[in-house]
Amino acid sequence: MTVLQLEGTRLEKKRISKPLVRYFLATIGVIFIVAMHYFQHNPGGSGLELSFNAAVWIPFSFAISFGLLEICRQQIWRYSRLTLLLFTCCVLLTLPIFYSNADAGAAFNRLFTLWAGFLFFVSLQQFVFTHQQRQRLLWFILIGVLIEAIFAWYQYLWIPAKNPIGYDTIANRPYGIFQQPNVMASFLATGLVIGTYLLARIPLYRGKWSWQHVTLLITPILTIPILVVLNSRTGWLGAIIGIVLMLPYLRRFAAKQAQRLWLLMITLGLCLAWNISSTENWSPKENSTSLESLRAIHFPQAYDMFTTKPLTGYGYGKFEAAYITQTALWHNEDPAQHAGVPSLDHPHNELLFWADEGGIVPLIGLLLAAFAVMVKIRKAPNGTQLALIGLFFPIVLHTQLEYPFYHSLVHWLIFIILIFWVDNLTTKYHRQSLSYVLGLKVFALIVPIFISSFMITTLYSGWQLTKFETTRPVNIEYLLKVNNPWSWKNRFDWDLQLTQLQLGISSNKPALIEDYIQWATEKAKTWPRPALYQNLILAYDALGNKEQASQIRDEALFLFPSLNFEQQNSQAKSTSAAK
Repeated sequence: MTVLQLEGTRLEKKRISKPLVRYFLATIGVIFIVAMHYFQHNPGGSGLELSFNAAVWIPFSFAISFGLLEICRQQIWRYSRLTLLLFTCCVLLTLPIFYSNADAGAAFNRLFTLWAGFLFFVSLQQFVFTHQQRQRLLWFILIGVLIEAIFAWYQYLWIPAKNPIGYDTIANRPYGIFQQPNVMASFLATGLVIGTYLLARIPLYRGKWSWQHVTLLITPILTIPILVVLNSRTGWLGAIIGIVLMLPYLRRFAAKQAQRLWLLMITLGLCLAWNISSTENWSPKENSTSLESLRAIHFPQAYDMFTTKPLTGYGYGKFEAAYITQTALWHNEDPAQHAGVPSLDHPHNELLFWADEGGIVPLIGLLLAAFAVMVKIRKAPNGTQLALIGLFFPIVLHTQLEYPFYHSLVHWLIFIILIFWVDNLTTKYHRQSLSYVLGLKVFALIVPIFISSFMITTLYSGWQLTKFETTRPVNIEYLLKVNNPWSWKNRFDWDLQLTQLQLGISSNKPALIEDYIQWATEKAKTWPRPALYQNLILAYDALGNKEQASQIRDEALFLFPSLNFEQQNSQAKSTSAAK
């Protein structure tokens, strides 16, 4: 019998390279176990103004890179119908950037994060995970939740009044690393729901309990008391409804003994919350137990903005200026209508935000994405559909009441992972062979280098700005050390220009004051904040231009009729004189 030797010839079947799955999972682990817990002093805000977001971007960029390199190594692109639908949705969300009324620079960060999320989803699809590896994705999220829950316990019960992270022990709302209680609440609620979901997926072998079961059972005890004391309606609703949606799944797939112990842990968590709140003399705030909030004002206003310009919107990156101007016009025409909420740069509803800025096209994109994911959930095995909805519920609810994706990059990554989880449970992947991958390989190698360099300089520049703002007397050297002003544009420009104004007033240098006026006048077109107008009035007063100061004051009162700029301006003069 003739034996045909194939090895070493062109007839040999091409072997698939060893996948990068371990490296990819390692980067996900670094995100949730290390990077997201990074703290650096900052003045608050959103996006890269919060240090942990900049830290998360570094391993996030490596995760995308490993996924793209996997395509290059195998020369095969794995995708599903959902991939194509989400790509279409991203295109629809991007189209309004090309409208004539758009401010591309102001909307760049949001669209960059959108497409980075899509590439992350594509990267997840390139790996053929084992059952354990796939579940590890959810475990990483849960570990991150437990770390933050333990940190929150420390904040609530043991952290001293004078602490190195600047935690407010008087308000005492343990927000973890997120610096915003509602963001922390939706994060913990998501972890509580994921823990319940995993408990039903890990069987008991011969009645023996593993460390995984123990971890999942202590999750309610660690998270529920913190959810209670956080005073977050968003967190309470997300956790309660998410758990209710998870109950049929738990009852059907979890062992009876696990079900009973889980109910016991839920009860213990609630009892512990009651005991702690009683001991600490805690009581829920009135605005957390009622439906009254500023949302009752700006939700209808944002909806009316959409109906006023449903086709093109007011322009990407222009929500704040358009909102405060439009509501001022409505209030001026009819004083019975509410004036705009000052410094509102997001309507606290993701659908309204994209619709107000971009019109109907991005709204269709968002609804199409939601519909596509719901179709995927509908195709899931019987008994699992409600549980899959429950996984999404805390974060989805939060996006309709605030803007968690802008406060926390981790929330965006969890959302993408959950979409992949649903897709992976229900899809049949298609494979597309690729012959030319050099360009993709170069892109995959450049991405982590560029993003990591940018984020490291962002953290360094934020550190210098914070030192400048907190050091007395003011030391301009800290501003000169800022090597990445692009990521801190509003804050850097504000510090620089305000310092220039104060120097101009104190040293009687009109040229410096006039430079500030020129900058502030232009800045007010895109960033109309009360403090900006207050300082602009102060600048004209310092030049002795009472008529122009009066005009700016009238404009400020037109935009912000509820504020007293006479009093604020007097306070600003006193502060400036003191300095």
